[in-house]
Amino acid sequence: MGRHIVKAGLAAGAALMLAGCGGGGDPVTGAVGGSEAGQDGNGGAPKTASLAQPDSLTVAFCQTIEDGTGGKAYQVFLRSFAAKDGAFAGERSAALPPNAEPGAGCDEDGPSYSADLAFNKDLTLVAGLVDGDRAAAFDMATGREVGAPDPDSFTKRLDNGSAVFHPVTGRLWYDMGRIDPDAKGDLASRDPKGGLKTEENTLFGKIPDLLGKDGPTAETVLATDDIDAAVVPAGGVVATSNNDYGVSLSKIGPESEGSGAGVYLHDITTTGLGDKGSEVFCEPAFWRNATTLVCDFKQLTFSADYTKLLKTEDLIPENDRHNGQPVLAPDGKSFAFLSRGEDGRTGLFRGDFSGGEPKKITSVGPPVPDPEHELRTTLIRWN
Repeated sequence: MGRHIVKAGLAAGAALMLAGCGGGGDPVTGAVGGSEAGQDGNGGAPKTASLAQPDSLTVAFCQTIEDGTGGKAYQVFLRSFAAKDGAFAGERSAALPPNAEPGAGCDEDGPSYSADLAFNKDLTLVAGLVDGDRAAAFDMATGREVGAPDPDSFTKRLDNGSAVFHPVTGRLWYDMGRIDPDAKGDLASRDPKGGLKTEENTLFGKIPDLLGKDGPTAETVLATDDIDAAVVPAGGVVATSNNDYGVSLSKIGPESEGSGAGVYLHDITTTGLGDKGSEVFCEPAFWRNATTLVCDFKQLTFSADYTKLLKTEDLIPENDRHNGQPVLAPDGKSFAFLSRGEDGRTGLFRGDFSGGEPKKITSVGPPVPDPEHELRTTLIRWN
């Protein structure tokens, strides 16, 4: 994540743009302005409604604003829809300070697969970095940093790496030792609203304990090392992917050369997965159970010891649509994803694990005009 510093005037411009769009257009038609469904004042869900309502789906939109000199600022929008019928459930939008960048979802090469970890449990905060090297959390209602350090103190602040939220505890996690050798520990976490006084440090040698603790904790720790991974629910086995070798499985083991949490990952030799000419190229999304991995829209079933790929199944029919990464329903029986057709329109779809035709839940229009499809749009989670 690079350092993005812009002039103070850009912050005012971002705020004016945010106020001018009034929270964006109708989530179904994509029309900007007006008082259709989802807008305040005409029967729509208020923008103060909880975005994490049970059985709702939350979509994040990130708009990058450039000042013409290479500087950037970011606006983040969140919209939630009922998973059953697509009814609009709520919205938040925030213009971040001009020297801040969200932790995920605004990448220039498209949405990050770990974008879920950029938001806290109730979707009121977004994680990011200030000046490219200080972990921070920002209020999704105001854009202001919460739990910020005392601006008048004369203490030296250590550099941080990627900032993410733990999906269960809600603590803000970030890398330290990989960035700054003077750090007390290699990882740190804190209560985002409590600030630095609540910070706890984890020494490098204790990272394997976290990676083996449980899936959510392991995914959080790996994300601080910029590793997008799917970890089995009980922890200990990790699925990752790259452009050269496709999907690979790893187990937690002794430290190898390098820095960061990734040095504790050791490849598992899996017959049928890494064989020359038969590599599986997809991005791991989630594990349904200890041996069943959903990777994009493939379901991979492994032996109990992960040494053999037993079966590969397609979860949706072959198609020419642009499909986003799926998210799992809380009951584990279905999944949802964003998909854009050849007409340029984006829809929110629901599928099951039978491989049948997905069902459309609702259309998802951009909150601001987006004729070139440059607005980063990511399905965050199924609440």
